[in-house]
Amino acid sequence: MSKSLSFTRNRNRPVNRLVILSIASIALMVLDGRYAAVQQLKSYLSTALKPLQWLADKPVELYEYGSTFLHSQQSLIAANSRLQTENMRLSAMLRQSGAERRELAELRRINGLKNAALGNGTAAEVVSNGKNPLADKLVINKGSSDGLQAGDAVVDQNGLIGQLTAVHPFGAELTLLTHAQSVVPVTVERTGVRSLVYGDGNRVSLRYFPVDADLQAGDLLVTSGLDSVYPAGIPVAKVESAERSSGTPYYRAALSVPAAVRSSKYVLVLPQTEPLSVQTASEAAASAPRP
Repeated sequence: MSKSLSFTRNRNRPVNRLVILSIASIALMVLDGRYAAVQQLKSYLSTALKPLQWLADKPVELYEYGSTFLHSQQSLIAANSRLQTENMRLSAMLRQSGAERRELAELRRINGLKNAALGNGTAAEVVSNGKNPLADKLVINKGSSDGLQAGDAVVDQNGLIGQLTAVHPFGAELTLLTHAQSVVPVTVERTGVRSLVYGDGNRVSLRYFPVDADLQAGDLLVTSGLDSVYPAGIPVAKVESAERSSGTPYYRAALSVPAAVRSSKYVLVLPQTEPLSVQTASEAAASAPRP
């Protein structure tokens, strides 16, 4: 019985194949005869599936766009960082170059002043504010080994800065003319009237200029040279305003200092006409009236 069934099953296989192939052939002939209809159907299906295809492609496009955008952003950030670093480097170089040019110009002016009118002066560099930055004193890099003495006047290219009050072999202490104990004999350049300029902390003052003398805004006060300490003709202060005060025989004047008292990098030290061993111009003028 099993052999009969097996024989029947094997015998039917060629028939089944024939039927399938016949159906496929007929289908192919039908499709071949209706090619235009099939193409039309494909067109309809393509149109109908277009939104689905768009939706399927969009995530890929968004991913590619996002990747490109992020890469561009990272490149821009990196480029911006490089440009900022380069800009800071160039700015620092420019500031350094500007500072060096200013120092060189200042040194040239000091040397020009030395060569032009005050050939016996000694150029020096300010190296410190001293022990107390608020004490109106500076330290320079030249001392007694360079021929400097206490009492020598110190100027920059614009005018008087102060005088040396302590001298060491390789350095010296400079007391600014704004120091509270500073007194400088001056004369009004325009009229020749003599007076005294006093240090007043951060500025200078003209305390006892009589109202019967001529004093105007814009007048330049220069060293008189009468104390044998400061050479004559060095600018000390400029009169910004001058008013006759009621009830007092003196002008009320406001002065400005033309010299860069606190910012000069290079200075010129001028020897005294008659060197003072320990006495300074401030002490020499101690007998001057004070309020």
